[in-house]
Amino acid sequence: MIVDMNDTWLGMILHQLGMINMADNVQQKVLDLLEKYVQAYHEKDLDSILKLFADRDDLVLIGTGYDEWIRGYDNIRSGFERDFKQADNIQVKFRKVSVSFSDNVAWLSAHMTMDTRVDGHDIYLPGRLTAVVLKIDGEWLFTQLHYSLPSVEQEEGKSWPDI
Repeated sequence: MIVDMNDTWLGMILHQLGMINMADNVQQKVLDLLEKYVQAYHEKDLDSILKLFADRDDLVLIGTGYDEWIRGYDNIRSGFERDFKQADNIQVKFRKVSVSFSDNVAWLSAHMTMDTRVDGHDIYLPGRLTAVVLKIDGEWLFTQLHYSLPSVEQEEGKSWPDI
C-alpha cells in the first residue's frame, strides 16, 4: 500500500477505516528494523545483524563489490565478517527513506552514506539502498538487501557514460 498523506480526502477515509494507523505502524516497524541494522553494523555486532534477516534459502544480499552477491541465510555471515574485518569505525546513514507495503511484504529505498576507515584511509561512499522485508511470525525481517554506488563515469543527466 502506498499512501499519500497529503491527499486529505484519502487521508480522512483511510483514517476512518483504521488504515492510516496500520500504514504508520508498518512504516515504523520497517524503519526500526533499518535503525537496528545501522546500529549493529556500526558496532560490528554479527549476532545482532544476523537476527535481522529471514532464515531463508532465497535471501539475497548484494553489495557494491562485483563478487558481493550472496544467496541464502547460511552464507551471509561470511559477507558481514569480511566487511567488519576490512574496515574500521563504519558509520552508515540513510535518508529519504521510502517504505511501501502490501500484507506481509514491505519494500524500501533510501539514499545511503558510508563513512569508514580502510588501511588508514578515510572513505566516504554515497550510495543507494533497496530492500525487501517480510513479516514472519509477527516480526519484520530482511529478505533482500541491495546496495549500489552511482557510476562516477556517468555525468548527471546522462543515461550512459561517455566513451
